[in-house]
Amino acid sequence: MIRLIFSYKFFFLLGFISNLAFADLPDEHEFLIEINEQNQSSFLNHALQNSILKILGSYETYIKKENFFNSINPRDFISEFGSFNESDKSFSKIIIDASSLRNFLVKNGFDISSEIKTKFIGWILCDADLDSLKFYKRAKQKCEQIKKNLFNISQNRNADLYFPILDSEDLISFKAQNKEDEADFIYLSDRYKADSFIYCRLSYQNENCYLPDKNLSGRYLNFSKNLKPNLAMHTLIDSVLSDQILEINSLNPKPFTINIKNISSLDDYKNVLKEVKKIIIFSDVTTYSLSGNELSLSTSLIGNYDQISKLFLDYSFFILEDANEASISLIYN
Repeated sequence: MIRLIFSYKFFFLLGFISNLAFADLPDEHEFLIEINEQNQSSFLNHALQNSILKILGSYETYIKKENFFNSINPRDFISEFGSFNESDKSFSKIIIDASSLRNFLVKNGFDISSEIKTKFIGWILCDADLDSLKFYKRAKQKCEQIKKNLFNISQNRNADLYFPILDSEDLISFKAQNKEDEADFIYLSDRYKADSFIYCRLSYQNENCYLPDKNLSGRYLNFSKNLKPNLAMHTLIDSVLSDQILEINSLNPKPFTINIKNISSLDDYKNVLKEVKKIIIFSDVTTYSLSGNELSLSTSLIGNYDQISKLFLDYSFFILEDANEASISLIYN
């Protein structure tokens, strides 16, 4: 078994629920797509696909339900789009109504992501044939195209991808980790901070990418499993976002009550109602009563009860006072 060992210390900012993320989900997704002969009849569908992927946080889920997603009319969720030319190229700027699309997916029982920004390092080793200028150029062109594809995937999924150069500071040494097992490894420096990384070895004929093994603290690459570049990038993002998925149970909602204290004015009431309606695990929020400085709302819980405490931890608008499976008590902050 061959492994690649990385020593840099990841910013594992994703080890806990990003508490404000699910309340601060974007209302819109904006995409800039270059129009060409291959996509001139499908670029609107491409924008919708990217928006769905952002909301789901899971390429695997998208592929499993691809027929359903392909049946969605992109014009139902596009709030604005326009075309322009620049440097002899045509582009379209498309704005998706992410809030409406998210609510549509929730009503159809799909889990959603917090859509937080993530960061990745791409280690790309391009094996170019130095014996042939023709094959050398082809290999370099292929490597650059694959890097562009990986970058575009990451950008469309709200991630940053950086490609460090494998220089003498990074590539410290090759040596045998265990001669009996013939396990070789590369030790890389800790200059780069990221949520995770991808390693690809590319040539004119081959394109193999490898991902960290989460069971081994995310520091080891097991070369027994290789993926094509695009699938590897999607799989990597899915893996990092797996802790950021909010479970939705909209097909079996439970009656729920939200009690909110410290309402001192009409403006407070309006602000509270607006903020509560942003919280995706509550559906059909209506006012039940308003007495003194306390507001009671009736709603349907379509999320996982176990995630409520995490959701309201360090919440900017509310302090969680008490929670049970039938109700929560909040203090307006």
